[in-house]
Amino acid sequence: MNILVTGGSGMFGRKTVMYLLKDRDVKNVVSLDLMPPSAWFMKAIEKDAKKFHFVRGNVTEIEDILNAMKKYDIDRIINWAFIMIAASFPTDPRLAVKVNVMGVSNAFEAAKIMGAKRVVYASSETVYGPQAMYGERPVTEQDQTNPQHSYAVCKKLAEILADNYTEQFGMSFTGVRPTIGYGLGSRSPAQYWGDMVTNCAVGKPFSMEGDGKELASLVSADDLAEFTRILIKAKSSPHPVYNVGGPPVSPRDLAAAIKKYIPDAKITFGKKPSVGPDGKLGGLPWLVSDKLAKKDFGFTCMPLEKAVLIHINDARLEAGLKPIKG
Repeated sequence: MNILVTGGSGMFGRKTVMYLLKDRDVKNVVSLDLMPPSAWFMKAIEKDAKKFHFVRGNVTEIEDILNAMKKYDIDRIINWAFIMIAASFPTDPRLAVKVNVMGVSNAFEAAKIMGAKRVVYASSETVYGPQAMYGERPVTEQDQTNPQHSYAVCKKLAEILADNYTEQFGMSFTGVRPTIGYGLGSRSPAQYWGDMVTNCAVGKPFSMEGDGKELASLVSADDLAEFTRILIKAKSSPHPVYNVGGPPVSPRDLAAAIKKYIPDAKITFGKKPSVGPDGKLGGLPWLVSDKLAKKDFGFTCMPLEKAVLIHINDARLEAGLKPIKG
């Protein structure tokens, strides 16, 4: 199979490419992005570099996607091209709409035009709204969604479009709803989850104003890449969307995992409360059920400590340092 990954140079995209390249059933992996692959990424895929192809392209231009699909005889598409939006993470609203709406629409339409019936795409846990709407229980894929900002609305629209293509054209779509993603090069309103690991990996200190006691469900770029690899190889999925995320952890838990490998890591927390007076944190769900992915595909996220070690060594590879052994 020949697989196209749009947004292939981003944190999720490049890890997905790496996992696909290691799969014997995959003949070619094409990364389409405006940003070329990084030097550390190219070093990491040296053994499988012959299967890798980079195409400079823009998902807002459907011709870019169509040309790449025709050139490499693409039969499956993974769409990881998106722009994060949040009040604390300002982005050009029009550009965000072009990528998060038209880019998704272009990827889906290109798949239809070129006969690639299998598509995996990025949704998000943001479609659920805040944890408070569900009480003290994990949110599930069967719950009513409540998107409350433009990014979440765009992700919900992607799910609706996928259903439209499935019903009208007999295509096979699967959406993934990642929780807070982290890994080398993470960029999000919750970027501190990634920065803490990256800084400590190369000997830099890390500090945050908050007390580090808030809870969140995390998903490493590697976990998401592995689940995406499983999904894109399947002819279809029993359900249209899947949550992808681990059990609740705090920044202090992450710090403890880092110090297992780097005991002298300099990590400091402030006194600013990370949760409200009632002890609860608003915003994203931090209790997220992963039962459906486990039931349908036998997938669960790796333990936090294992994911942290991978992240540490990615950062050290980028910096030209030797890896740390687990």
